Amino acid sequence: MGADMNEAIFRGESGRLHRFAVHRPDAQFASAPGVYCFARPGAGGRGWVPLFVSRTGNLSKRMAGHEQWPEAQLLGATHILICDHDERDAREYVEADLLRALKPIMNGLADADLEEAAAEAGVRLVWAA
Repeated sequence: MGADMNEAIFRGESGRLHRFAVHRPDAQFASAPGVYCFARPGAGGRGWVPLFVSRTGNLSKRMAGHEQWPEAQLLGATHILICDHDERDAREYVEADLLRALKPIMNGLADADLEEAAAEAGVRLVWAA
């Protein structure tokens, strides 16, 4: 994954490496485009486990009250990882490349998969009616 806890490097399905800067969730995000990832520390505090990957044209607006951050926190997310890309095509490519390789739990898995991931993270899910 990454060389230290200030960066994370993920290999996409294509084999390309994608470098992310690590930010606390209360950080001030630039009004810039990018690919972002909600992540939790890996086993033993080594590396990062991506829980959700997406892209935006404006990180500052998108991170302000992101609707999926509370769920990510329940799954252990502590940081937001940012990969800067100005070009929309590049953001779309990086997002798709990483989604295929990493299969983050919050990017469209079935309830059974979500329950398994939550159990691995030490979280008990309670489904509301």
